[in-house]
Amino acid sequence: MAQNATLEGLRSQIIKSLFGRNIGLVMGQSTETNPEFLAGPKAFRDVVTGWSSGGSTITSTSVASDLPAYGISLVGATAASATTAYTLAAPVPGVRKTLFNPTTGQAVVLTTGAGAFICSSASITSTHGSITFVGKGAMAELIGVSTNLWALVTNLAITTVTTGNLVQLV
Repeated sequence: MAQNATLEGLRSQIIKSLFGRNIGLVMGQSTETNPEFLAGPKAFRDVVTGWSSGGSTITSTSVASDLPAYGISLVGATAASATTAYTLAAPVPGVRKTLFNPTTGQAVVLTTGAGAFICSSASITSTHGSITFVGKGAMAELIGVSTNLWALVTNLAITTVTTGNLVQLV
């Protein structure tokens, strides 16, 4: 059965309200009996980390703490090399994480320090421990599938060669 998925259409389906009609719980399908889907807001805002100086400068490439397992993290710095490494906190199941390099430098994001790996193929045993971002615009979206396994969500041209690709899993 078709559903009205416009903002007003979703808000009109709210069964349990959290704040008027602005946000609430709705049914997912007409056959369900419990409202367990969140609906109503125009969008969800993610935390963006990796800026310093009030959002004008990328944080130093010598990052002392793990990147959080949620939100968006900016990595890389102009003139950074492949030895510039960040560490990513262990995943939270069901939570998405976006990594983005807005600079011309490179960055490597390590996951094994937190005891986690990245699964990028049909086999869950095909795991990787780092992502290399080469240049401006390189990005990867991950989702936690367990407390020690990230799934790669973005559909990129991934390879083990070091030329011609923006993102490399190793």
